[in-house]
Amino acid sequence: MHTSGVRLGGQGTNMLSTKALLNPFHSIFSKVHHPPPLDNRESQRLLKALTTSFRKNLDKEHGYLSQDPATAASYNLKTPSDTPSTTAPHESHRRPTDRHVRAILSNPLFSYAPSKTVSSSPSTERDPMDVFDQAVAKGLMNPKRAAGVLIAKRQAIAQSSSISVPEGMANSGTAHRVVSWLRSSGLERNLSFVKHQPLLKNLIPFMVEEGLDEVVWAWLEQWMATEVHAVTMAGYARRASPLLTALVRAKISPGSSLDAGYATLIRADDMFSNHQAFSSTALAPWRTLSVMSTVFAWQRSPPSEVLFDSFAAMSERLREFSSTMIDRAHLDLYHPTHPDAAAALNFLKSPMLDRLGARLDRADEIPSGKTFPTFFRDPKSIAKSVVLMATDTAQHLTRIGDEAQAEWVGDLLLAKLGKFLRTELVSAAPDLHLLQPAPATG
Repeated sequence: MHTSGVRLGGQGTNMLSTKALLNPFHSIFSKVHHPPPLDNRESQRLLKALTTSFRKNLDKEHGYLSQDPATAASYNLKTPSDTPSTTAPHESHRRPTDRHVRAILSNPLFSYAPSKTVSSSPSTERDPMDVFDQAVAKGLMNPKRAAGVLIAKRQAIAQSSSISVPEGMANSGTAHRVVSWLRSSGLERNLSFVKHQPLLKNLIPFMVEEGLDEVVWAWLEQWMATEVHAVTMAGYARRASPLLTALVRAKISPGSSLDAGYATLIRADDMFSNHQAFSSTALAPWRTLSVMSTVFAWQRSPPSEVLFDSFAAMSERLREFSSTMIDRAHLDLYHPTHPDAAAALNFLKSPMLDRLGARLDRADEIPSGKTFPTFFRDPKSIAKSVVLMATDTAQHLTRIGDEAQAEWVGDLLLAKLGKFLRTELVSAAPDLHLLQPAPATG
């Protein structure tokens, strides 16, 4: 049987082949002609049109187009050569589109560029920040690991040929990269990273050296803006206090005066003095500076009298949470221009020393390892502060020629806290190589 075609509807003589009948789409789409490819000029025009439309829509979403549409369109269509060079740099960071693209390109996820050549020499150590960038790019970075990287980076700087560790830290760009990661990862948005104290302790010194102090202040402002009813006073202290303490410590250079630390805490007082949680926040950094100003004063040059007085005066406000009388009396002994033992002697003559002795007698009943609330100190810690303050009081009285008062202070210390001192001496003996039996001689 031979069939070469099929007649349609019995009309006409046109015949469709069997192949065409079985594959009708071929005959239909074979007549569709694709447009020729665009030349370079047409491609540029299309790209400019798409770019202009994208920028215009994004600007509208962000409220940038306050001007009339015609002016905005003419601005968007300007070429770089049409725009004065004096205005371009200033406009580039204001436009939402430019900020959007800049944020994408500066994201650490896109900034990691693995080295093409890796040295096989065992003596060549890898930069810790290369490890950081790689972990960020793979989504493996977290606050605990970031703290470890910062420790390793500081050690690497200390072992490098840098003139000084602070200079090496300032030129490393480490803080910029870590802060960029905190932002891109969303950790900065709710300050959830603040609870990781090892990260704060190691990051903020890099930030201070790299001139990012104001970022830390912005974090403090953001945290202090939290509704008080949403976080307890202890909650404020656990978050904001380590942040402020780390900033205070980072501002103090080794061997220098404590002026920068005083100024930092005074600035915080000026900013947040009306906040009901500020006293709980400032207590820990204030005590940190107090110990540096007294027990470790020999490591520092004398401070500014004005800053010292302002710092010491903060003790009155902090008394509502914890007794600062001992700290203030100790500070008076180290005043930069007129040291005074009056407050220390008043404390030693008061009934508070007897009450402290009673608390120490009950301290043996406290389970080992017990933690105390944020704003309270255990009696042994208070007793150590009293001993240090009383010792400095006796030395001050001796220097000014009042040996009788100095002897009285020593006798009082032994009478009221003698048991505590003997216990501390025995516990410290192994470290001090004291109270060891004399070697037998044969």
